Amino acid sequence: MKNLDIIGLVAATVTPMDAKGGINLEVIPQVVDHLAEDGIAGIYIAGSTGEGMSLTDVERRAVAEAYIGAARGKMKTVVQVGHNSMEASAELAAHAESVGADAVSATPPGYFKPANEAELVDALTMITDAAASTPFYYYHIPFFSGVAINPMAFTKLAMDRMPTFRGIKYSDGATLYNLPLLQKVAPELEFLAGSDEAYLQSVAQGYVGAVGSTYNYAAPIYNKVSAAFEAGDMDTARLWQGRALEMIEVIFGTCGRAGLKAMMSMVGIDCGPTRLPIKSASEAQVAELRSRLQKMGWFDWIESVKVKVA
Repeated sequence: MKNLDIIGLVAATVTPMDAKGGINLEVIPQVVDHLAEDGIAGIYIAGSTGEGMSLTDVERRAVAEAYIGAARGKMKTVVQVGHNSMEASAELAAHAESVGADAVSATPPGYFKPANEAELVDALTMITDAAASTPFYYYHIPFFSGVAINPMAFTKLAMDRMPTFRGIKYSDGATLYNLPLLQKVAPELEFLAGSDEAYLQSVAQGYVGAVGSTYNYAAPIYNKVSAAFEAGDMDTARLWQGRALEMIEVIFGTCGRAGLKAMMSMVGIDCGPTRLPIKSASEAQVAELRSRLQKMGWFDWIESVKVKVA
């Protein structure tokens, strides 16, 4: 089983919705075209940013099909299939494989939590057995899942038990710096950084692929960070990572988590409201978000470093 070999940015896509809160599949090709222009290497579908856990299983299948169809030939696709029901998770994984996903990924079940690494692997084998021809990446995000495991111990067990296991989407800032240890345990696997706020630190650690929410509309900023780092220009790398942090602070400071979706309107794509329990950003909040972005120079930053990919 081969890795995805992601180099660069993977956008954790939003799920477009209409005014009534239903999924709006018609917007998805527009989202994908925008991401392709920004040189995005792949998309991560129905994860935290995509409100995957707030969608019905039928909706998750429809969203996966729409994104995979729109992205085919343009970028790699990873479908997040985590669920509290492992049977449902396995069904979602089988569906993702059947419609051509390049990989599947999953959070652990979060209600009845695995007590240790062995129990987690036991559960995840239901997913890998159901999508036996598709690479699998574990989604490590203990802040949301409540499942805190030893990544090195998990990786060893997963390699023994799951032939399709190819790596981890690592969204735990507290232990993001385990990469050298993980690579020592499994040099052949692929580990994807999952913290926008720590993108520069991730690149410095040696991550070559990263999955993030704000890559949907700020990929040029992060590409500038990595290019400056690779050129040995740490002052420029720190400057642009600092600007990314300013942007994130404004997003959450005005709209909370709903701001991650509201930001799509700043690049001209209306992706609609969020789904409860995430309260949608109000018109006033979005107006304040735009105003603060303008004052800080965000639109100018994006244009100054944007390189369109044909």
